[in-house]
Amino acid sequence: MADRERVIAYRVAAHQFDRTTTDPARLRVFDLGLQDSERSAVPALAARLDVVPPLDDAFTLTWTVRGAPHRHRARDVPALAARLWPLGDADAVARMGRPPVTEGLRVLREVAAALRDVVTGPMTKGEASARLTPLVPPEVTGWCRSCGATHVLDPVFRLAVLPAGLRFDPDERGVVFVPLEDRREVPERAEGFGELITHYLGLHGPAGYAEVARYFDAPVRDVKAAWPDDLVPVSRKAWLPADRVAAFENPPEPEVVRLLPPLDPYLNARDRELLVPDAEHRKQVWRVLGRRGALLVDGEVLGTWQARTSGGRLDVTLAPFVALDLDMFAEEADRLARARGLAEARIG
Repeated sequence: MADRERVIAYRVAAHQFDRTTTDPARLRVFDLGLQDSERSAVPALAARLDVVPPLDDAFTLTWTVRGAPHRHRARDVPALAARLWPLGDADAVARMGRPPVTEGLRVLREVAAALRDVVTGPMTKGEASARLTPLVPPEVTGWCRSCGATHVLDPVFRLAVLPAGLRFDPDERGVVFVPLEDRREVPERAEGFGELITHYLGLHGPAGYAEVARYFDAPVRDVKAAWPDDLVPVSRKAWLPADRVAAFENPPEPEVVRLLPPLDPYLNARDRELLVPDAEHRKQVWRVLGRRGALLVDGEVLGTWQARTSGGRLDVTLAPFVALDLDMFAEEADRLARARGLAEARIG
């Protein structure tokens, strides 16, 4: 295999698109967390599991990586706050949306500690924000035109939720916070970020400092300083965990056809030029507005798709980049419909 072909084949296998795994907790995507924005988690699981079970209490939903809602194994969440804690003051300020502060870590710790004290039981985001705002430095608050009120800046609020020990109530339609069962104190420092680096490389590797930094919104120099010593270089600028090198050297042929949702973990790797070499096609796959899913054929992203519900049916519109037999996606559309609780699907 050529270098790019080998990387693609490795990643398809690492993402477990072969559907041989039956327990969702054993999916490697949960090592980093499964993003669940715009109902993206269920179709991502449908691409990897033969049957998608309900995501029960074994999984926790909260704001984590890049301030986005992710589902994590519940047992992983208590330690995750320290793993995702900013790596320095500049990192903290950047992740908070660059408010006019210099001691980013101290300010974030104050906000998270205050939020932890405020939310002692189920509480809506609006109520939590209203109670939190007068307790934090004014530099991290601002006037919100849509709310007609001054409150904590949204990036600051999102960044503070996990270290405050909060999760979402999955049974509520809006954002309702619930304290974690194993709630810990606000972290004093980052601990265990190297493990997240290893998880990223295991799923999205081989990769280097820049890709990992972009994924976690962290400074490259801090990522480099936290780089684990036991990683194996497979090229001048790319590493893998030692236990994944053999899988990279001899990956299976990536013979899969999938309808990947927008924000699928496969699409969240930060070397987009490798995944989709054509610049115009990249613009379609990673649209800023009106996100679309990706047509995955044997490891290659060969088009986009959109879906809407019509009664009990899922209508899937395909937009391939090259000539394709669209019927090859019929079974995947049916799987996606069932995972979303619909009776049938239609492609076109």
